Amino acid sequence: QSEDRAPELPKPKKNRCFMCRKKVGLTGFDCRCGNLFCGLHRYSDKHNCPYDYKAEAAAKIRKENPVVVAEKIQRI
Repeated sequence: QSEDRAPELPKPKKNRCFMCRKKVGLTGFDCRCGNLFCGLHRYSDKHNCPYDYKAEAAAKIRKENPVVVAEKIQRI
């Protein structure tokens, strides 16, 4: 049984600011929370970003800077 459906095409990328719905065109800023923003709302404090930058930075520091423990000094 053949169905008369058009093949599903991928959705085109949105080109509007997630906060104010203004068209951004090529000047849109992708945030780590996964949304697209205009120049006014591009910073995380301007769009109430749920992404935890502090935890990511702490994990990166832990990963890149392992704990260094010196050998004990032998007494004479």
